[in-house]
Amino acid sequence: MLDYLYPHQAKLDWDLKRYLNLLSGKEVLDLGIGQGTNSIPLAKLGYSVTGVDFSYKNLERCKELCQELNLARANIRDFEIEKDKYDLISSRCVLHFFHKDDMHEIVHNIKENLKTNGLVYISVFSEEDPKLQKCTNSDNFEVLENNIFHNIVNDTFVNFFTKNEILDLFSDFQTISISEEYFLDQGGDIPYYSGIIKYVGQKIAK
Repeated sequence: MLDYLYPHQAKLDWDLKRYLNLLSGKEVLDLGIGQGTNSIPLAKLGYSVTGVDFSYKNLERCKELCQELNLARANIRDFEIEKDKYDLISSRCVLHFFHKDDMHEIVHNIKENLKTNGLVYISVFSEEDPKLQKCTNSDNFEVLENNIFHNIVNDTFVNFFTKNEILDLFSDFQTISISEEYFLDQGGDIPYYSGIIKYVGQKIAK
């Protein structure tokens, strides 16, 4: 999971911040909260934020930094989203670590249970990310179909997406924004380049 900023410096992703005015309510679900990059600022703005993560360390750190957060420990693949509760469901730099079949199931769960007119915000690795070539050339990774890589050492996955794939996944949503970025990430000890697709969509009434 990528947390571009240390939590005490956390600022809302601009791609999300600019569309908060479209929300009709204040209920937010963050699937894969990490160290609260978006959730902590949202909670400080008065949103009721539920953060889900499998890491005890991440959850403890989030609680230490922001008492207002509602936190749950779970694998987001298995987490039951309460139907019609959330005005915004976010998953930031997490879904690319699931097999694409599992990722599609998570997206389906999000779409089915998000409030009508609610927003979804996700970000995933793009095909421009340098890690794609590193995975391709590494003996530790088994290359599967459709830019899916299986790490045979620790039995994990990493995936890379195109904008069209994301748009197809949310073909029944109104696309508010989709962007692809290639940038130098300086949030950790060693700077590195990343390629990211960011998507904001709105669930429309059927």
